[in-house]
Amino acid sequence: MHSRPYAACSMRRVAAALLITGVANMIVYAEMIARGYPLRPGHPEAFRDLQRAMTWADAYMTLMVLAGAVGLWSDRSWGRLFGIAGASALVYMGILDVAFLTQHGMYARPDSVVLMMIVVDAWALGVGTWILFALMRTSIEQERRA
Repeated sequence: MHSRPYAACSMRRVAAALLITGVANMIVYAEMIARGYPLRPGHPEAFRDLQRAMTWADAYMTLMVLAGAVGLWSDRSWGRLFGIAGASALVYMGILDVAFLTQHGMYARPDSVVLMMIVVDAWALGVGTWILFALMRTSIEQERRA
């Protein structure tokens, strides 16, 4: 069993990852919206359609990860729920991005946008999964103590 200080430190790391995710997503989408969802030469029109459609899902994910960050940082039980909802949405959208980019052959001709998407999707899949396991582990530990 982990001591309470370790669990608090671990939850602060999870909260920080959730906060970074939410703030970064807001910045990226604010720029994309302001620029009118620009397409690079060679990108399919469907890529713009995907980005426009994902705006609402990304907004949901952003709200969930930010609420999770606040809740975990302030040691509220609801922080875990919002963190799990946000991290689940993050992993789902990472999978969706990878599937779309693969289906449209966009990895075959990487440009700066595709390279950025690789980084974003690696974060979504890697950090999102880590957050889910960290929150699941702490929930199980709390149940064992109860």
